[in-house]
Amino acid sequence: MRRRYDSELLELPETLRAVLESDRSESVENAIRVQRPMVFVGSGGALAVAQLAADLHTKSTGELAVATTPLVAATAQLSSNTGVVLFSARAKHPDAALTIDAARARGAAHVGVVTSRSREELPPSLRSGDVWVGTVPSPRDGFLATNSLLAMAAAICIAHDVELPAVLPAFDQQLSARIRESCLVLTGPGTASIGVDVEARLVETGLASVQLADYRNLAHGRHVGLVRNLSEVTVVGVVDPASAGIAESTLDILPPDVDLVTLRSELEWPISVLDLLVQSMQLTSTAGHAHGVDPGKPGVQEFGRRLYHLPVKKLLSVPQPDPISRKLFVSDKNGSARPVFEEALKAWLQIASAERVAGIVLDYDGTCVPTWDRFRPPPSDVQDQVVRLLEAGIVVGFATGRGRSLHETTRTWLPKVFWPSVHVGLYNGTLLLKLADNPPNVANCHGPLAEAADRLEALGLANDLLVERRQTQVSVSAPDSHLSGTQLLPLVRSVLARPPTIECKVLASGHAVDVVAPDAGKVAVLEAVAADCAGAVLAIGDQGQVDGNDFELLAATTLSISVDRCSADPTRCWNLDRKGVRGAPLLTRYLSSIQQRSSGHRFVWQLK
Repeated sequence: MRRRYDSELLELPETLRAVLESDRSESVENAIRVQRPMVFVGSGGALAVAQLAADLHTKSTGELAVATTPLVAATAQLSSNTGVVLFSARAKHPDAALTIDAARARGAAHVGVVTSRSREELPPSLRSGDVWVGTVPSPRDGFLATNSLLAMAAAICIAHDVELPAVLPAFDQQLSARIRESCLVLTGPGTASIGVDVEARLVETGLASVQLADYRNLAHGRHVGLVRNLSEVTVVGVVDPASAGIAESTLDILPPDVDLVTLRSELEWPISVLDLLVQSMQLTSTAGHAHGVDPGKPGVQEFGRRLYHLPVKKLLSVPQPDPISRKLFVSDKNGSARPVFEEALKAWLQIASAERVAGIVLDYDGTCVPTWDRFRPPPSDVQDQVVRLLEAGIVVGFATGRGRSLHETTRTWLPKVFWPSVHVGLYNGTLLLKLADNPPNVANCHGPLAEAADRLEALGLANDLLVERRQTQVSVSAPDSHLSGTQLLPLVRSVLARPPTIECKVLASGHAVDVVAPDAGKVAVLEAVAADCAGAVLAIGDQGQVDGNDFELLAATTLSISVDRCSADPTRCWNLDRKGVRGAPLLTRYLSSIQQRSSGHRFVWQLK
């Protein structure tokens, strides 16, 4: 049974307190803070927090971010470099799965969900390991989003290192304003989310029809419509310190007989948005009382329930994962070369299936294991396939940017009998061993690598950059800034290219940048495995794009595939997925396609 709207509003102070005391803010931070273009998605009231997330993302990263609905997000032709985060209190409606499945299908670089439910409570497609889940504490809402909305908005602010007050001024305010059946809501910089919230509440409950405009867009013609309907419209002005100048100057110019309601906060942005969200909720309560309607339970007709549960996946044409499209994205974005790449894929599959596979070389982080969970053993399906191939006499090599940790982890799941025959190339192939060999103690680098480390440390970014020195490699990461290796790459390259240039090779992985000697690389592992077997070697990685730390490995042989990013080269480095999987699950499918035939093992792949 739905609860009364006013009783939900009385719980808002406790909800804010619960978020402030929650130990889950890190999970929300992991879900939303990524240094890349982002699409933040919300339905109904959740679209308001999606807008706040987009505003904060652009402010803190400089990257473009937009807020939109599941329908737009699921059908947009977005690049895989664009991340997607869904905001949904319960995350169980059909649009939630539509959003996440579509993001996964196009290989979105980051997929997240912020919700009031734990990962275990989410539908299967949302609780999968490739989705970053941020959970916020919140009681269940009625018809309109109230406590969940404030909880998610507060968690977003905390994730962006905003220090929130324990109490919002709006908690102690009572709005007595009456609104007419038509509203024009005016917002300023950073407060668009409040307009979205007011519109959702008043329109969803039928209390008023609402138009949205920012203070400057009003000047471009909408003032004419306002004057023609002046007796029927309430103007709702949203004001905070950041927008006060343009807001007050605009509102002062309006006709003196305009029906004006002001939602005002004296708090600084973005805390002002939380304060104004509460006022928006209170405004809806006031409008509900005036019409004798409880906004928390306005009554839902049967056709409304049917609308909610429409099988949207069957009714929409959403982008499908496609090997050709992945190649075109990095080579020919207008698609004119598609016929050429279609023929190239057919030719590659014929060549691959004709080769007798005698060895495989696997990247580790992002390929055998998810980058975010890279210090644990691979999923059991990957383990089983690797052991199956070893038992069949296939020579296996691991090429990784890591050091001793990979050696130690791999020994925990690979049977000891195979250790002497498994090749391991640590630090991007600069240290070649067998798994049975004990790695030497880590020593400091010297020469150009030491110069590179010195120069990077001299930037004075110790709180943002972690520079780790190894004998044959320098690794650079930003664990507290949520920057991927690809995003750190321009910084590291720029610093090392500064005169006098330091002659090193710079490679990007999913989480770090590795600096190695100019002649070093994972190709050494490929060569070691090839020398140890009589047949072709299949190379598999996840960062096959130019500058990726698997690029040289996957470019060195025609028989190469990627579980994630690929190069533009039509003769190799294909991502063959058509089911919207990547990483370890796709690796499992690749390895299971290496099957015994009368003339040896073959890689036989069906594009379906």
